[in-house]
Amino acid sequence: MFLFTAPVIILFCLIIVIPLAESAAMSFTEWDGVNEAVFTGLDNFKRLFTSRDLKVSIRNSLLYSGVLTVYQIGLGTLFAFFLANFNIKGRRFFKDVYFFPVLLSVSVVAQLWISVYHGDFGLINQLARHLGVNWEQNWLYEPVKGVIAIVLAESWKGMGYHMLIIYAAMKNVPDVYYEASYIDGANKRQQFFNITLPLTIPTIKVCVVMCITYGFRAFEMIFLMTGGGPGNSSYTMPIMMYKALFGLQKYGYGSAIAVVIVIICVGMMLGINKLTERFDGQY
Repeated sequence: MFLFTAPVIILFCLIIVIPLAESAAMSFTEWDGVNEAVFTGLDNFKRLFTSRDLKVSIRNSLLYSGVLTVYQIGLGTLFAFFLANFNIKGRRFFKDVYFFPVLLSVSVVAQLWISVYHGDFGLINQLARHLGVNWEQNWLYEPVKGVIAIVLAESWKGMGYHMLIIYAAMKNVPDVYYEASYIDGANKRQQFFNITLPLTIPTIKVCVVMCITYGFRAFEMIFLMTGGGPGNSSYTMPIMMYKALFGLQKYGYGSAIAVVIVIICVGMMLGINKLTERFDGQY
């Protein structure tokens, strides 16, 4: 059996375990990428946990995770239920429309939403002017609103991915449960909360873990839309890591940030699994 699993184990070690171990070792050093690394102990971690950027990054990551989860999992579950349980005309068309943003590159989506949020000629401000509503503002350059604006763009792009995963799980629920509940007089709402939702909770839990951990790994959309600015108002920990590695050439400090990101993501994944453990075997 080891002969069959050995290639996968070796590949996992080469791609995951060894780079993580090297990053962990590098986090205890001071290295500029050219000269010899100098062991500094816990100095990089002390610098990180006393940094003003960390507090902003944690706040933004929590906000990012929350909005991402509510938008993608909430709407994804709702759309999946309607597509799976109602005889909607053009069902294939709607599935394609919801999934289409997933196929777009991050740079395309970022440029699209930058145009929507633009302070002068953006779609939102143009609509506000035509409607006479005092909503005009620089959406991407407010400390909290900017992060929400970015995460809404991220959510729009990725919602169809989670919707299709949840849709597939709902379609795998045996029809016999719905038939029995129909005989007992259950309506669609009762079927959703008592049959569909409980039997798709394991799949939804995986999607929730993906969304929450992604909030602490968010980088591309933020980097393309604001670069972490203005100032540090839209910083996340990956942005901090990027600035440390490629802006300051502090590879030891950047590695310390990477280690903390991994610990946070693994801890949140284990925490979510523990909190939802009781639901797995309930039905």
